[in-house]
Amino acid sequence: MKKIKQILALAAVTIMILCALLTLIFAFLTYFNVGNFSDAWKASAWCMVVIPCFIYAMLLIYKVLDKRNK
Repeated sequence: MKKIKQILALAAVTIMILCALLTLIFAFLTYFNVGNFSDAWKASAWCMVVIPCFIYAMLLIYKVLDKRNK
């Protein structure tokens, strides 16, 4: 179980770093009018908020269900 948690934590960190980089890239491209990336920037910024909240909610549910089984 410890190995699975480590792999999932590494995947979550990787996804968050990727979302941060994409948000930065899309914001610069939108600012310099390189293309029409305004929707991509908004979606990436939204993911920067929603993904950590989703991960936190999953951890809370896991803790509640784990206590219930014991």
